[in-house]
Amino acid sequence: MEDLKTIVKGTKAILSFVCAGKVYYHIETEHHLYQLEINSLDEDLKTTYLEKEYKAITLMRWIRKGMEGSTFILLK
Repeated sequence: MEDLKTIVKGTKAILSFVCAGKVYYHIETEHHLYQLEINSLDEDLKTTYLEKEYKAITLMRWIRKGMEGSTFILLK
């Protein structure tokens, strides 16, 4: 897995799907594809509109949390 700076620098987060209260984004870097899972009941997300596409740096707080836990995974 790449470091956080490499993952968020110049990449996009594309909404993949929403299921069972979770929002899933795919983030593709030059070498890897990642999946980010965000709990839709997260306090920070309650007052945010979900967009189909974000700059990955916009979701950095959730990427960091996911890297520490198990909600940011390497797909390929």
